[in-house]
Amino acid sequence: MSDWIERSLAQLISPLETGKRPAGGVSADTEGVPSIGGENIDAAGKMSYSNVNRISPAYAHLMKKGKLKSGDTLINKDGAQTGKVAQYDGQFADAWINEHVFIVRPDPGKIDAGYLFYSMLDGRAQNQIARRITGSAQPGLNSDFAKAVTLRLPRDIKLQAKIADILRLLDVQIEATEALITKQERVRAGLMQDLFTRGIDEHGQLRPSRDEAPQLYNRTDLGWLPLGWEAARLVNLTSRIVDGVHHTPTYVPHGVPFVTVKSLTAGRGIDTRQGNFITLSDHHVFQMRADPRAGDVLVSKDGTLGVARYVDETVEEFSIFVSVAMLRPITSLLNPAFLCEFFRTRFYEAQMGYLSAGSGLKHIHLEHFRKFVLPRPDLSEQAKILSILDAADQSIVRLEDMLRKLRLQKAGLLQDLLTGEVSVPSLLESAAA
Repeated sequence: MSDWIERSLAQLISPLETGKRPAGGVSADTEGVPSIGGENIDAAGKMSYSNVNRISPAYAHLMKKGKLKSGDTLINKDGAQTGKVAQYDGQFADAWINEHVFIVRPDPGKIDAGYLFYSMLDGRAQNQIARRITGSAQPGLNSDFAKAVTLRLPRDIKLQAKIADILRLLDVQIEATEALITKQERVRAGLMQDLFTRGIDEHGQLRPSRDEAPQLYNRTDLGWLPLGWEAARLVNLTSRIVDGVHHTPTYVPHGVPFVTVKSLTAGRGIDTRQGNFITLSDHHVFQMRADPRAGDVLVSKDGTLGVARYVDETVEEFSIFVSVAMLRPITSLLNPAFLCEFFRTRFYEAQMGYLSAGSGLKHIHLEHFRKFVLPRPDLSEQAKILSILDAADQSIVRLEDMLRKLRLQKAGLLQDLLTGEVSVPSLLESAAA
């Protein structure tokens, strides 16, 4: 451990640099040199280039500071994401930063660029940085923050580089897994489109398309659907369409879960621990309006619209807020899980687009739910479709579990390797064992 030292960030880096923009502002549509800002640093410590503003080359080369080098660490110096960091990967041959970002560049020979980035990404440094943020309406960091942030590091810069390489390798695995999840989600979306327009034949295969076999299809209010399917209004397929209580209740530290949109968007199921809690007496009153039970479908109707979740037998008793709709399918007509899938289809998206035309719809009203039109095969075919989609979901879930484990592994390695609690040789030995 004597081979490890502690130094302030300011002792390890070149003077902080920031940039600027022309008085008239910048735009992603402008021809010229990339101008990197806080919007290009995501919360996970990655660079994002989906929206890159640009400045003219003439203006860029008048700037005396703020030109990026591959390996630079960038830190957001103001706004909602103040303190978030990412390492610039040399995406562009020539790029500059704007006035909302600091370049944190290592002083050669004192700290490895990769080790510097991971040290600043680590929770210990992030906590120190957070304490230096000033202002509430417009939070920000000034350049003195570097004097108040202490990093722990090996004296040997080659060892620093090895540690950074190990963490970078794990990042590569994380990014590859994220890419696989994105790919599988695209595959599932395409599969669902086929299943909801072509269905499954008696042999368990996708029906030929209408172009290939027009005799297998008939025209409906939703367009061409397989013979035997109907385009049915949701009001005719459900026994109840209601929403939750229309006022904010008094919350208690422990009690009956009170489900809001956040409870539906936190994960794949209904997370009753994400919301607040209410008294049992309030719960009984609220149940007179909406009494969710196993087999119902909950759908977000405010904020993030159309997130649907099936209520299964394992979910504890709960009440719902007005932002959540409760749909009770008539199970002799409609499988609840099939109803959930409808809210991920183009049929739903198209009807939402029609409802919101010219209005900028921010809510789904109960009257909208009643008017939704679903493609409905018989229950047997619904089950076949759901079985195929479930298999696709399981593939994604396995990848998500792998991603979760990799992220936990990275968090543990940040703790172990950046403090010297686990040496690089012992880590390599355990990995090889």
